[in-house]
Amino acid sequence: MAVASFPSLTSTPPPPSRGGVGLAQGRYGARGNLELVLCDEDDGLWVLWHNTDPEGTETPEGAPPPGAWSGALHFAAGRRYDDVRVLQSRNGPDHLEVLARSGTTAHRLRWSPEAAFTAEAPPPGRPAPALALTETADGALWTVLSPGTGAGTAVLHRGDPARYPDLAWSPAGGPQPGEAVLVGAPDAVRPGALTVTPEHTLWTAPDGAESALPGAVRAAAVPGPHGPLVFLSDGDGDLLAVRPGDGGHRTLRLPGTGPVTALAATEVRHDPRRTDLVVRRGDTLWHVTDLGPGTKPACGVLVSTVRRDAGGTGPVHRR
Repeated sequence: MAVASFPSLTSTPPPPSRGGVGLAQGRYGARGNLELVLCDEDDGLWVLWHNTDPEGTETPEGAPPPGAWSGALHFAAGRRYDDVRVLQSRNGPDHLEVLARSGTTAHRLRWSPEAAFTAEAPPPGRPAPALALTETADGALWTVLSPGTGAGTAVLHRGDPARYPDLAWSPAGGPQPGEAVLVGAPDAVRPGALTVTPEHTLWTAPDGAESALPGAVRAAAVPGPHGPLVFLSDGDGDLLAVRPGDGGHRTLRLPGTGPVTALAATEVRHDPRRTDLVVRRGDTLWHVTDLGPGTKPACGVLVSTVRRDAGGTGPVHRR
């Protein structure tokens, strides 16, 4: 009698990566999959997605089951990147925007269903002192640039999407020098800006109101249903979760060992309490899910897991 064959799961660590990471919730999948972009150790970028579909949703061969990360797809070959950001754009519609830094040069890439990743004209300046990217309610993209090649004041720039995918960039004021994190609120046409230094952090709301926060060396922020939620790291093992203006904070204990060298966060639309983060600590990427006050964050090593039909073969990661 023939023995029935059943699907199986194959798991493997993500490709070795370096530098910053980019994380956003997209609009693909039943509830919006998470999109993660990594800088390869030597060349190009990798993109992975996290399946946020409800448990029990059918998984095709080669895809991750609900609650798991996909294999990685390599793109943007030809240079070594140091940092990267990703966002789900309103434009296109629903294209992904990637801004990556190689040395002192910014590179813009766009994903569309028709053409996958394509290179686009970059913003007109060098990303300084750190890479930043967000989109506001009017579809404009925003970043922080230093004009020219010398040291100078970081200036906020707005990319007008009227002729998208072409963007018309223009200066729009700017946060003070320091690591900048930009946050696009759902109903605002100017982003909030988080300016981060080891001594102090300053949150500037879209209306210009300012809030002082503790210093940090890594930071991430999400708009949040009750105002922005900021995650700060001093480079060691714990994260500080702060809502600017409310005077309180929470400590999120991270597992693992080694310094925190990358931090990214995204809100999750189907659960307003939830923020997902990807943290690199030492050589390990962790996926952290925070449900807010009174809860303990769920932390797990980030692993690619894909479904294999009986006899299915092929690499989990694809170049």
